Amino acid sequence: MPVTSCVHCGLPVVTMRGSETSDLFCCYGCRLASCIVGGRDGGGAHAWNILRLGIGALLSMNVMMVALLLYTGEVEPQAVHVFRWIMFAVSTPAMLILGYPLVLGSLRDLAQRRLSLDILIAGGSFAAFLISAVNTLRGLGYVYFDTATMLPLLVTFGRLIEAAAKTRTGELLRGLETLLPSTALRIEGGCLTEVQARELRIGDCLRIRPGERFAVDGCVIEGRSTIEEAAFTGESSPRDAGPGDAVIAGTINGPGALVIRAGAVGEQMLLSRIVGMVHEAWRTTGAWERISDRAASFLIIATLGISAAAALFWTLCGNPERGGLAALAVAVVACPCAMGIATPLATALAVGRAARSGVLVRGGDVLERIGQVRTVFFDKTGTITTNEPAIVKIQLAEIDVNENDVLGWLGGLETSSEHVLAKAVLREARRRGLDIGSVADVTVHPGLGIEGTVKRLGQSRVVTAGADLFTGVRSTAEEEPLTVIHVAWDGKVQGRVYLADQIRPDAADAVARLHEQRIETLLLSGDRQEVAELIARQAGIQRSEAPRRPEEKIEAIRNSRCVTAMVGDGINDIPALAAADVGIALGAGTDLARYVGNVVLLSDQLIQIPWLVELSRTTRRLIAQNLAWASVYNAIALTAAAAGWLHPLLAALAMVVSSLTVLTNSLRIRRFPDAENEA
Repeated sequence: MPVTSCVHCGLPVVTMRGSETSDLFCCYGCRLASCIVGGRDGGGAHAWNILRLGIGALLSMNVMMVALLLYTGEVEPQAVHVFRWIMFAVSTPAMLILGYPLVLGSLRDLAQRRLSLDILIAGGSFAAFLISAVNTLRGLGYVYFDTATMLPLLVTFGRLIEAAAKTRTGELLRGLETLLPSTALRIEGGCLTEVQARELRIGDCLRIRPGERFAVDGCVIEGRSTIEEAAFTGESSPRDAGPGDAVIAGTINGPGALVIRAGAVGEQMLLSRIVGMVHEAWRTTGAWERISDRAASFLIIATLGISAAAALFWTLCGNPERGGLAALAVAVVACPCAMGIATPLATALAVGRAARSGVLVRGGDVLERIGQVRTVFFDKTGTITTNEPAIVKIQLAEIDVNENDVLGWLGGLETSSEHVLAKAVLREARRRGLDIGSVADVTVHPGLGIEGTVKRLGQSRVVTAGADLFTGVRSTAEEEPLTVIHVAWDGKVQGRVYLADQIRPDAADAVARLHEQRIETLLLSGDRQEVAELIARQAGIQRSEAPRRPEEKIEAIRNSRCVTAMVGDGINDIPALAAADVGIALGAGTDLARYVGNVVLLSDQLIQIPWLVELSRTTRRLIAQNLAWASVYNAIALTAAAAGWLHPLLAALAMVVSSLTVLTNSLRIRRFPDAENEA
């Protein structure tokens, strides 16, 4: 069946084919709330709708006051008939004002061959009104004008409260959508032209002023600044950005002016994909939600049967009035609202809570599976490690040479290289404040090393650096699996620079928390076994398997006899991400890896993995509590109503209380603490 979104709260709406309209609502509460506030875009009719609801409430309360007066039994008999006519006159417009939306909803549901609560409420309240009107005209029998008018009023306010709670789950998307600026400054022929953001194209150059939001995803080509990305990654600290660094649409530029080149626009931007992923998550139902939907449908059918049986029983017992009230009470009290919203509301709130922390989950079923994971497989490079080697130590070969000499001459040579090891050397040299000079006559030996003439400190030397340019010299350390660069000048090796890939700062903490959650961890790497074992020990991972090709990673995952998760970032991880029950991709990884992953960590913080597991388990507990409460409530309330112990008005109040209990319990997920705030 077609699936679209409620125009008020943003949650998914399943429609029958051919029944789609321009404005679709997931429930009557959202329809009414949208009318009152004028919808997302506002509207001139909202004042009238507020007035209409207020008038209906005022009329209903007056009917109730007259009914309470009659219940005291202190009214003169000749005045009773007058008061009944007053109640009839006041309740008629109240029923028209409050009841017609329920009638319209019932007719729509019947047209789609679907049973709903609107049918039960509308049928019960109008039946009570018609019976009361006939008895008033006859001057005989009981009247139930108070029940007829207060029932739709209580239901309406209950639906409004429910709609308000569900609307909060849509605030995430509306908040994200407002992050994009409506215009941008495009550079055209050396001049700045303000254009609409929707007119931007890939390759356009844009000027971003200090404090301005980025309108597109792109790359900095001029200027330096800091970028605030908290809305996407949950990371409060601004990120430094300069030429060559990527920027994301919707983030905020800091104090410096930048020139960027657009790399993605429209639906291709990360922000647009995030909105699409959250919509997809809300539209994908999990097992708990499917059980809840079936239970709610069964409850409506059972309610009709019990209601008819109660009416028939008390009529045969010679008390048709009590039978009518019992049937009405059953129809009201068996409201499946609590059961119907028990799962989808908690799931939608949890998905929104995760997205608020920079974690995108692709569906309610994925959220459920995360809490069931028993083994987490990690890729090494770019996942457990940062893929940014750092210098571990410098070993000197000559006594008259110091570490800064070796690093300074090597740094000068590496200015001509874009290799990842060269960047690590230059980072350390600049950190120490060394003069690295300049280089000329560079010769690169692919896979072996580099050679060139370096000028620094008033001297000029031919410097050679590499792993395999020197006969009889090992390319790795003997004690540890480190990468080594041999540095030589004047015809002999002067020193050795040892480098190692660094694990992410939060990797060990994340793995330790997974172990506390009784989840096994395993490292799958395409690197050498000794390197994988070293990284696994540093991160606290229980086991490592290496070297493993992509197809071998898939086999390892499929051989696991429990629910698995795979964490990766590269193209070689994509098959493993797809093979696992839950694929977790890092936000800094490849676009394809992020597309395949069931979960995307925009902040690249591994600590969010155990945080997400706990969020999933907490959500499952809340859902179980909601369903347990709804089941117990309906069992007790149905019994009391069928026995004639529960007046329809009390049944309506009980229905509202039940829905509020489920809503309040579900809203607790919004206060779930951030990962860094956990004990």
